[in-house]
Amino acid sequence: MDFYATLGVSCSSRKTLEALFAAGMTGVRLNLSHTTLAQSAPILEDYHAAAAHAGVKARLVIDLQGPEQRVGVLETPLVLTEGESVSLGDEGIPVPEAVISAAQAGDRLSLDDSALLLEAVRREEQTLRCRVLRGGTLQSRKSIAVIGREIDAPPLTAEDEANLALAERYGVTDVLQPFVRSRADVEALRAALARCGAQSVRIMAKIENRRGLEALDEIIAAADEICIARGDLGNAIPLWEVPRIQKEIARACR
Repeated sequence: MDFYATLGVSCSSRKTLEALFAAGMTGVRLNLSHTTLAQSAPILEDYHAAAAHAGVKARLVIDLQGPEQRVGVLETPLVLTEGESVSLGDEGIPVPEAVISAAQAGDRLSLDDSALLLEAVRREEQTLRCRVLRGGTLQSRKSIAVIGREIDAPPLTAEDEANLALAERYGVTDVLQPFVRSRADVEALRAALARCGAQSVRIMAKIENRRGLEALDEIIAAADEICIARGDLGNAIPLWEVPRIQKEIARACR
């Protein structure tokens, strides 16, 4: 059985990584929504050195951006207060145009995996006026979703393609593919890996939306592993249904 940690600031030293391997860690996940493989080169060098020191053939799992929508870069973290009005788009918080187009008055929008919650009030060209239902501090590049609506987007971003081109150089063994919607999404990733000469990299398809659930059998057939991503899945379906759905996915995989 594999035991993974998420590679970040708190475990970025070689000493800490060696201690994690000694405790049974067999691999790490690197979230590429907030960094790139090239930017992570120093910590990856320490990671591979720590693995060699521990005698572990460690796995390196990169988590791509995929079709997930994210807030743009903010000059400073933004404090949102319950009940206040806030604008998304040209006149406010930078968000993808697809989010503005998809949202309708009355829709709820989750930010930072539902840590913050907004309600759409009205749309004005490229700006969406909202009311804060659940406040907090918003950081750059956090996720944003229109609850109950799916936004069409390509399975891989330009940043994903750039990171995949470096997969072999940095010892990537697996790719977590977010928001997989069909077999075609998995095949698009497999083709991209082939173009980069990284055919041996395994694909972990993340099930975290309704379309992924509906196409589960074909996704299982196309991917190497299935990841049940309960956080975003709980935004796509009623939260109380997640435990049942999780068991059904696991049963289908077995």
